[in-house]
Amino acid sequence: MPSSDLETEQDGDGGMPREKSVRRLPAADAASAIDALPPLNGLDDGQPQSPPAPVAHSHVFFWITQIMGRRDRLLAREFRPLGVRVPEWRVVLAVQVRPGITMTEVAEYATIDPTTLSRSMEQMIRAGWIERTADHQDMRIMRLSLSKKGRELFDKLWPIADRVNRIACQDLPEGAAQLMCLGLGTIHRGLARATDLSEVDEEAGALLVVE
Repeated sequence: MPSSDLETEQDGDGGMPREKSVRRLPAADAASAIDALPPLNGLDDGQPQSPPAPVAHSHVFFWITQIMGRRDRLLAREFRPLGVRVPEWRVVLAVQVRPGITMTEVAEYATIDPTTLSRSMEQMIRAGWIERTADHQDMRIMRLSLSKKGRELFDKLWPIADRVNRIACQDLPEGAAQLMCLGLGTIHRGLARATDLSEVDEEAGALLVVE
């Protein structure tokens, strides 16, 4: 991330934060980024915490859940004037980046329950955002692609999502985003291998908790 990072300030009408240039020195390396992490009690509200709370706050999945929840709420607010919900955005994005994707692949890529996806997909097809065609080699397989209307919708949604992403990551030190992507990709592959959770080594699981 370049050293000419950005900071946000709230619009006068209470809308989406704006970005303004600020001077900030990036961390030299990943070790510096880790050393600069805030204390685990950063989420404490001053009230007594039960013993598991410090462990939860230091667990990588706690932060993944917190980040996704907060980002989804912000995206939902920004997408509302366009009549689009966050799950629908994920579907549009999946079909945009992988034309010809199947329903099963969309469910995996967009992390949406297949039953919920099936209902949403029918609505999106009726809205004229997505087109469904049979695979030319196997008529049982349906391939999905964005219609002209769907591509126009994507062109409106993407700048909003990209802006939210940049605002969220603007204070990360140089190289931190790439390091996190590497780590999260490793975790994703680990979960893909964990078909039988009873075989997961307790010692390996403990590595996910900061001592």
